[in-house]
Amino acid sequence: MTGSQTPPRILRGIPPELRGAAAALYWRHFGAQILPWPAGPRQGAALVRAAMRPQGALVALSPSGRLLGIAGLRDAGGGFLDPGHGGFVAVWGPVRGRLRHLATGLYRPGAETADLVLDGIAVLPQWRGRGIARALVEAAAAHARRQGHPALRAEVQAGNRAALAAWRAMGFQPQDRQRLGWPWSAPAHVLRLPL
Repeated sequence: MTGSQTPPRILRGIPPELRGAAAALYWRHFGAQILPWPAGPRQGAALVRAAMRPQGALVALSPSGRLLGIAGLRDAGGGFLDPGHGGFVAVWGPVRGRLRHLATGLYRPGAETADLVLDGIAVLPQWRGRGIARALVEAAAAHARRQGHPALRAEVQAGNRAALAAWRAMGFQPQDRQRLGWPWSAPAHVLRLPL
């Protein structure tokens, strides 16, 4: 990719050869929101890889096929990560995995909605500011329209001013604050982009 002139190629679904890189990138950005306890990058990426639903994501690729960014998607059929215990068992074994999965019962997801929820966008640090997140949002909007969703929705921690500004710059409007995530998490803003 030369500078910012060549737009990224956006795919729905994560090709098998990129699933390890996608899991590592997603974990690096959202690990603290996925698990209520610390886990190393190797275990965290393994959990994401084991729990991922590859068709529940969009990926941005360079012309050479390198992963530049990922956007998780969530609708009434589920999200990017399978909430079941299978991923936990794959990483920590049957007993510790099931025990760790039990703790996820404390997590409060966003309210059910007819909107397509963006379950987090992560871009490689060296590629930020080049329109990759915007390209992922545009592709998500096109997918949402094809599926009949009335809007895109994003849920952002209230203290994450940079993310709030970025979503607003892309046309998302704040709806309300909700208590999402772990019980000790700060409130989150819900932002919506009608389609």
